[in-house]
Amino acid sequence: MVQRMASAADDRVPGVRVVVSIYREFEQVARRGDLSMAQYRTLLYLLGGSRRAGELAAANAVTKPTVSAMITSLRQQGWVADAVDETGDGRVTRVELTQQGRARLARFEEELAERMEEVVPGVDLTAMRGFLRELSTALAETREERLGSVFGTDP
Repeated sequence: MVQRMASAADDRVPGVRVVVSIYREFEQVARRGDLSMAQYRTLLYLLGGSRRAGELAAANAVTKPTVSAMITSLRQQGWVADAVDETGDGRVTRVELTQQGRARLARFEEELAERMEEVVPGVDLTAMRGFLRELSTALAETREERLGSVFGTDP
């Protein structure tokens, strides 16, 4: 049984290594530009709607002071804006993605896609794109459950 587990793990390792390698390439793209990977993840998360700073901190696994500094930077770039939380008494603010933020997000994703194609020239990425669409759907289906534990809520 131990040997089977090792064999199964060995089958997964190359995929994990590829993901890490591609992420490293993406980090290099981010370092050359004006948008960090942490900021990208935040903007991407905000595509789903406005969020409280605490939610952004939990989703990024950072402290509230760290996310506050990030929000300030994103706000200065014009990529996010504050919005009043309509569900409360008006004291809570939420962060929302601006049109400028959406445009920057789209440009950054194009930069990442181009980098992906640069690092694997001549490779047909069609099958990978199909697999990644399936993976994205699966992640979306389990997102609430996974993030529920981060936010301390039951799904």
